[in-house]
Amino acid sequence: MKTQDKVIESVAMREEREKRIREMTELRRTLQQPILRELESVGVSVKSLWHLGSEEDPHKRSLPVLVKHVQIFYHDQINEELARALGRIKAVECWDFLVELFCKTDGLVHRNFKDGLAVALSDTATKQTMDEYISLLRDKRHGDSRILMLRKLRRLRQPEIIALIDELAEDEDLKIEIGSWKRKRR
Repeated sequence: MKTQDKVIESVAMREEREKRIREMTELRRTLQQPILRELESVGVSVKSLWHLGSEEDPHKRSLPVLVKHVQIFYHDQINEELARALGRIKAVECWDFLVELFCKTDGLVHRNFKDGLAVALSDTATKQTMDEYISLLRDKRHGDSRILMLRKLRRLRQPEIIALIDELAEDEDLKIEIGSWKRKRR
């Protein structure tokens, strides 16, 4: 294959990739519209789901809308944004609901959604729910989505948490992330 042919092929591949990205962005924008309109009806105005909870207003008014829509499957990335929004608004009252969704969501099929739920659990875990949180972290059935739950532990310095981190460092899904922490401390 000539160099000129390779360049033409490369340009065509890049243009096709950019077209797919534009189409996916438009699909996500379209899928979000009914949710954004419903949020607007309760007094929460945001450009996209990603912006929920990113400002000073805690957006607790959005809670019923988010809980309703996170249970409807739209698209893996839309559901991920809904789950993360529940975490950003610190919806601790939704802990049991989030745990249930996390446990029944298949990370192989809905990777982004599972990851969004892991982040939401990390954001909403409290002292009262820490035992259950640790149990979820230890449960290998949840795969590498658990990596996103580790950040909650990284800030804690209690001896039992340090021992837990050492235990989790042996887990195949978690050891690279935890190992990177130890390298940074040295």
